[in-house]
Amino acid sequence: MDDKMKNVFLKKQNTQKILIHPEYLSESYIPPKLLFREREVEEIAGHSADFLFSSIVKNIVIHGPPGVGKTVAVRMLEKTYNEIATEQGITSRAVYVSAKDLTYRRTLYELAQRLGLNVNLGMSIADIYGLIVNHMTLTDSTYLLIIDEIDKLRKRPGEDPVDNLVYSLSRINERAGRIAVSVYLVTNNARVVERLSAPSFSSLAPIFIYFRAYNADELYEILRDRVEKAFIPGAVEDAALKLLAALIKRESRDLRWGFLVLREAATVAKAGKITEDSIWRAAEIVERNVLRQIIGGLDVDGLLLLLALALLNLEGHSRVDSSSLYIKYRDLCDSIGWNPRTMKHTINYIGAKLESEGLITRRPVSRGRYGRTHLFHLEEDASTVKNIVVEVLAERFNIHISDKCE
Repeated sequence: MDDKMKNVFLKKQNTQKILIHPEYLSESYIPPKLLFREREVEEIAGHSADFLFSSIVKNIVIHGPPGVGKTVAVRMLEKTYNEIATEQGITSRAVYVSAKDLTYRRTLYELAQRLGLNVNLGMSIADIYGLIVNHMTLTDSTYLLIIDEIDKLRKRPGEDPVDNLVYSLSRINERAGRIAVSVYLVTNNARVVERLSAPSFSSLAPIFIYFRAYNADELYEILRDRVEKAFIPGAVEDAALKLLAALIKRESRDLRWGFLVLREAATVAKAGKITEDSIWRAAEIVERNVLRQIIGGLDVDGLLLLLALALLNLEGHSRVDSSSLYIKYRDLCDSIGWNPRTMKHTINYIGAKLESEGLITRRPVSRGRYGRTHLFHLEEDASTVKNIVVEVLAERFNIHISDKCE
């Protein structure tokens, strides 16, 4: 047997010996109780109960940094709301949709599907929305509409998907001529709601509920709770858990990242024990895997723009403005025979996509009488980014970047 293949089997065997319930370390797991979120859960439940029992409409915006329990809280709400509605014989239902990487039209489509409406992907926005409004007009049911990750909606040129979605959903009651829906929006960034147009914000009239970041002690307790469920007793050293909690806090990561590290640590653990060394090794593996997954989802233009910024950083340019970045991107396009996008599209739309993925940050600056530009900053190690982008271009698109281009 090939040695590499044999090592894979042995690693999996080791994992299964100590990690007996990996489902407790997955994003899909909904715990029976959300630790250190009692106040937030109680507030959300109170508003939801007002809608369920008294049809009092309160549109809620749940916001806070990634990995602090927002999605878990609303999935728990969906489950509890529907159970109580059924027990009490109330014709009301909570409906959950994740808008991550969806367009405005696709989000409406997913919502219509969950409402049980007969829709297809070829329908226009107006047709899908019309079906939703017509359903709300004719039915006696009420709906708690939960739209998660609205800040991850895909933006198309000339469109503000968040504003369009909020305006559409918040106007359903008016168009249906009755109280039919209450809207709950979940976002990592409350600014996407604060920047809504005046008509949308006025129609939504949101109540904001903030989920703060966990402190290191709380992270440790949550990790320990999951470890007790997922691993055999004694498999994870307490010092290793404390290190992981400290890393999450220090590196501005979240619990989802911590769970990935624990799963990976089970494969690199020696003698059936996860130690501090296991955590360090696993964190390095997860960092590269997560980064590669994000970069692997980019299109060719996104990859080339990211590569251009990485190469400029490696050449010693720490402050990269729009013009310099676009010239480097265009040179890369020319070297492989790729038709470059316009500067406006590249900087405003492709750059925005890279920023939304957390790969770069952009800062607008004034050049006086010469106008305005953006300064671009690469958020990851330039050499690592360069190597991954070159690999992805070759593997996914059969595009090979020569050393001359670099």
